[in-house]
Amino acid sequence: MITDAVRTEYERRFALYDTDGDGYLTVQDFTDRARVLTDAAGEPADSPKARALGAGMRHTFEQLAALAQVEATGRLNQEQFVAAFARAGASGSLGQVVGPSIAATVALADADGDGVVSQEDFAAVHRAAGYSAAQAAQAFAALDHDGDGRLLVDALPGAPGE
Repeated sequence: MITDAVRTEYERRFALYDTDGDGYLTVQDFTDRARVLTDAAGEPADSPKARALGAGMRHTFEQLAALAQVEATGRLNQEQFVAAFARAGASGSLGQVVGPSIAATVALADADGDGVVSQEDFAAVHRAAGYSAAQAAQAFAALDHDGDGRLLVDALPGAPGE
């Protein structure tokens, strides 16, 4: 059982990922979402960062589809998506499901390629992704385990070098 607040957050994520607005999520929606983020960051579509984000997003969809017992070439409705996320959270596998896409998104935010992402760079990519400034700050704080105000790209689970 998930709380109403968590359900609302998952439903909001569903709407963000449903890029074609048909009420279902497919691997194409996740691939399109990756393209939206890379375009917003000004990253070339064929760059290593863009390819890593695309792969991370496909991985997330495939993992959610498996949790929902749907073919990876199939589609998820909103309830299946919410239930899959809830299952991942309850089983402790949420990091495995979203880790590669989070790591690739953080790497995308590393505009100068120095391996360090500031809260401002992180927030810029997340605002482009449709999150509010408050949501971006909350997500950054969740990843900034030592509270130093920066994220080290290679230190994240699912980072490209891992």
